[in-house]
Amino acid sequence: MIQRILAILFLLAGPGTTALAGDLFDRTAARHELEPELLRAIAKVESNLYPWAININWESFRPESPYQAVRLIRKVRQNPWLLRVDYADESHRLFFPSGRAAQQALAGLRQRATLMGIDPPHQWEIRKLDVRSVDIGLMQINWKFHGEHFESMEELFDPATNLDYAARFLRKLLKEHGDTETAVAHYHSNTSHFQEIYLKNFRAVYEQQRLLARREE
Repeated sequence: MIQRILAILFLLAGPGTTALAGDLFDRTAARHELEPELLRAIAKVESNLYPWAININWESFRPESPYQAVRLIRKVRQNPWLLRVDYADESHRLFFPSGRAAQQALAGLRQRATLMGIDPPHQWEIRKLDVRSVDIGLMQINWKFHGEHFESMEELFDPATNLDYAARFLRKLLKEHGDTETAVAHYHSNTSHFQEIYLKNFRAVYEQQRLLARREE
């Protein structure tokens, strides 16, 4: 079933997926008694309206299809150590099964650069990624905290499923906290520092979406 859904999504919508038609937000918002502009604003902040977006421990990726997204998550499961090397005009992300393997790869890169007389990476980072904490899809649903509601990660790459769950969760937060900003802040995080940063971005986008909606009336 999941494979069939992904196949249909891949055929109907390319990587840009502007086929996230406005009526998907409108229908979902109406079903859960929310403003469509609120859902659009959160989607804009979370994934820039990109349905295959994933974020693993603050490391963002934009795979070209749901297939590539799932494959990347599986790859990181097997090789959770990230080596990120930055050059003057480009950067690369490489994955390894252990921190030691990542360190050895970095040493090899620097040694080859010296031998070839080229610039070595001017900045690098090695850290372990935890795929349990992956944010998935249009509304960046976190698997660690919400995965129990789904049979598999693949379900969340269906924009309609992703958006519907986010709307239900947001509706619950609105009932708990009583106002939009507090609900949106808790949608993102329970940590006040991260909430403040998020709301600064959200407010401008939300106002823009509401302004666009008024112009279209």
